[in-house]
Amino acid sequence: MTAFTPLKKYRLGVVLAPAFKLVECLCELGVTFLVRNIIDSVFTEGGSNYRDIGYALMMAAWILGVAVIGFSFTMITQYMAARTSSNYGYDLKLAIFAHLNRLSPKQIDDFGQAKALNLLGSDTYAVQNGIQMFMRLLVRAPFLVVGSLVAGFIINVYAGIVLAIGLICCALVLFIFMKKVPSHYQNLQGELDSIATSGNDLIRGVRVIHGFSKEEREEAKFAARADSYAKEARIIWRISSFINPLTFAFLNLALIGVLILGSFGFSYSQLSVGSIVALVSLLTQSLTALLQFSRLASNLSKGLASKKRIDAFFQIPVLIDDGDLEEEKKLSIGEKLYDFKDVSLSFGGEAVLSKVNVSIAKGEHIGIIGGTGSGKSVFLSLLGRYNDVDSGEVIYKGHDIKNSKLENIRTHIAMVSQKGGLFSGTIKDNLDLGKGFSEEEIISALKKAEAYDFVFAYEDKMEHMLAEMGSNLSGGQRQRLLIARALLHYDELLVLDDATSALDYVTEAKIRKEIFAKKESTIVLVSQRVTSVMGCDRIYVFDNGKIVGEGKHDDLLKTCPVYIETYAAQVKQQ
Repeated sequence: MTAFTPLKKYRLGVVLAPAFKLVECLCELGVTFLVRNIIDSVFTEGGSNYRDIGYALMMAAWILGVAVIGFSFTMITQYMAARTSSNYGYDLKLAIFAHLNRLSPKQIDDFGQAKALNLLGSDTYAVQNGIQMFMRLLVRAPFLVVGSLVAGFIINVYAGIVLAIGLICCALVLFIFMKKVPSHYQNLQGELDSIATSGNDLIRGVRVIHGFSKEEREEAKFAARADSYAKEARIIWRISSFINPLTFAFLNLALIGVLILGSFGFSYSQLSVGSIVALVSLLTQSLTALLQFSRLASNLSKGLASKKRIDAFFQIPVLIDDGDLEEEKKLSIGEKLYDFKDVSLSFGGEAVLSKVNVSIAKGEHIGIIGGTGSGKSVFLSLLGRYNDVDSGEVIYKGHDIKNSKLENIRTHIAMVSQKGGLFSGTIKDNLDLGKGFSEEEIISALKKAEAYDFVFAYEDKMEHMLAEMGSNLSGGQRQRLLIARALLHYDELLVLDDATSALDYVTEAKIRKEIFAKKESTIVLVSQRVTSVMGCDRIYVFDNGKIVGEGKHDDLLKTCPVYIETYAAQVKQQ
């Protein structure tokens, strides 16, 4: 997969657009010769059709007809280029987004979230714009330049030489530009990533920054990155600023040369008035074409730099591949849903899980407790196969989880994570997620999650707008909405990862009672509170990536020192 892979289905348009541009260019060059003919034959004394109005009108009709044909092909090409490039840009964004979804959370963090967002934005636009300019100008500009040069030699050899010298000088300027600029554009995009990362960090950590009065420090860091970006941008614009003046200068010198040649034309080089007008027109066309080519060179340089970044992103291997098992068997109460056998997992050489053995049967309520960094959240990531184990096996419904399709696993899991996941939109949209639940179903979930009262206290009720990440809600309100959403979408397994940490004990107890009411429900409840997990059928105690205790609450109070210590700290001292 590369940045150009989505372009394959548009290859017909990519080929036809430049071909139509050739027709336009031929018409443009043809008009020059027609104008030359009408000047020399009709308006020049001694011409073959001097003052012949009928012939003049006929030639004018030819000029108009050729111009209309050229204009028609131009409009067709412009439409094809705009349509093809915009569709390609859309497909490229989808491909990037799809690849981003297939990567593991760790891979995304390693690549950089801000960099990934820039790929979807500025990089995709740069490649899309480069494709559009390619279709419109890559053939037109060189063909007009070469065509003008050939036409110049046809009109007069000496004038052709003057024209060639001017165009060679202009081409040299563009070659130097294309040699120097692409690497700077790649550096510029890197600096943009740095700025985006800095801005993202500021938004995420704004409370901490204000709390420790570190505004000036963060402003200085951002200013340094912005200065670095500006420095790279100035280098590019300094190089770019020489293109137009130099190309104008060389072509205007060539124009002066043609006019000087024309002043001697009647006695030496047989350069007629019509020929002089045609040569001036050819020079003007060449100048326009070269200026367009300079724009093309600039856009292609940006596009190629962005293409390299997108290609590098697509080269990140997808570590979690889909299995080929189409259908999963339906389980009865008591049958094993998951069975972890000696599972170990490490990140960067550091073990986060070691020889973990856990079984989860349908209808069981499993509690997982442990301190910060004990491996609880990493263990949960294995349930939805967001990571693969280094050693051991994860058995899902009687077979290796790697044989299952990811969609079959994840659609049956409803998870409430520590970080949440509310989006900018209405409360109803955040709960429904496009599934089409009835209002009664949503209200029932809100009541079970103890969220009904505060939601219906709003004047617009479920149509109340939430800010991004639910920032206009309290921590407890966010958690209750997330639990309500999980209850709506719950199918086979409900996972609560510290989902009630922001709630008071009374509200948490009410929600837990509602969740545990269904005996056939399969629930994995992760918490640092003993009171949250003590009612579970089986509790696993995690410590430093290992399971140091397993059993019911009363059993663990007799056999597990870590659980006993946690219970003593949280319960006995209250």
